[in-house]
Amino acid sequence: MNRKQKVCGRVWRRTWLNSLMMAGVIFMQSVAQATEWQTVSSETYTLLWKDLTFTRLQVDPQQALPENGDILNPSYAKQIIIEYKVGVSAERFQKMTNKALEGAFSEQELAPAAADIARFCSWYLAVEKGDHYQLTWVPDEGLGLALNGRQLGIVSSPESAAIILSVWLGRAAVSEEQRDTMLAAWREALSG
Repeated sequence: MNRKQKVCGRVWRRTWLNSLMMAGVIFMQSVAQATEWQTVSSETYTLLWKDLTFTRLQVDPQQALPENGDILNPSYAKQIIIEYKVGVSAERFQKMTNKALEGAFSEQELAPAAADIARFCSWYLAVEKGDHYQLTWVPDEGLGLALNGRQLGIVSSPESAAIILSVWLGRAAVSEEQRDTMLAAWREALSG
């Protein structure tokens, strides 16, 4: 292969990868815009009198409540927006997520989702005060993770997404008190 062919090959690959990444960004922007989100709960997580996060739980109010009353049901669209009041490193996010999941699920339960969990954790970036992560689950489209509106990746498996979301809304919750308060507010907001 001559130099000209190598350069053309690199340009073609770069163009193809850029197109693929752009399609993913456009897809996630259309997902976020297509759903009419309503905040059903918001909570400040405080530790030793210091505010760490402000979290909002949002859902599409037009959808039916999940049959089993479980917010992690894969047929139910939901979104979590977490604004940080302190800086946190990417490594800390990874450790907290893995520790929470390993403490709540057996190795056998985590095994099918292990690759998706590792990929999700690899998307974490450090945050500073005022930054916000957004986790958006839309059925048949996936679980997107965005930082300050910039899409970082998508997990398409409903089973993996439910396990990952359990860190905030399920049995692996980092703060059980915050989870319980948010879920009670969700049920109350949508029962009226």
